[in-house]
Amino acid sequence: MQLTSDLYKEILSNPNHHKETKLDVAGVEYGQESIVSVRTSGGLFTTPGIGNCAARQIDLEILPTGAIPRQAQIKVFVRLALGEQRSEWLEKGVFFISTRTKDKRTGSLTITGYDAMLKAESVWLNSDYDTENWPMSQQEAAEDIAYRMGVEVDPRTVLTTSFPVDYPVDENGDLTMREVLGYIAVSNAGNWIITDEGKLLLVKYGDIPPETYYLVEENGFAITFGGDRILV
Repeated sequence: MQLTSDLYKEILSNPNHHKETKLDVAGVEYGQESIVSVRTSGGLFTTPGIGNCAARQIDLEILPTGAIPRQAQIKVFVRLALGEQRSEWLEKGVFFISTRTKDKRTGSLTITGYDAMLKAESVWLNSDYDTENWPMSQQEAAEDIAYRMGVEVDPRTVLTTSFPVDYPVDENGDLTMREVLGYIAVSNAGNWIITDEGKLLLVKYGDIPPETYYLVEENGFAITFGGDRILV
């Protein structure tokens, strides 16, 4: 759960508050005046289950400032506003561009992107690994996979030591990083997500945080963000 200031809580308690968003696209900031629309979707699961590696999606339309690289990183930020008061900015997700379409008439750019979970679809084993590494602890495996995905393991992730990871090959061949994460999640009765800060987090049934796109929604801690519910 993200910590918020007293000002944030004060503005949140007033039903007249509204949200403001900004984006960081490849290091370039886009404010309200450049954002036509933005929506995030996806979450831990739609029905109860374990062993999932949930990816989130972003759909946005902006008025671009200069060229935007392929697969550029998008960071989403939200703050609350009331009159002249403004809260601090909160991170609301890290995504990577998948597709884009430019409107030749208006110049606007429509973008679809996904978080780093999709980077786990690659086969885990490569020439860097040998049999001396196996079995590997779940923590070491998760950290290695996160490194390959270009993210960090969220420090809130606590994994069992009872079921180390064996050589990750099954009858169908080498396992993907996502498949291995899924097996780890099952043995911990949980599911993996990429947090708002862009870190790999295992969410267990017994300690589901109040971020509303996971599973539960705490009263007074959510607003509508582009059609979906997000923590505020």
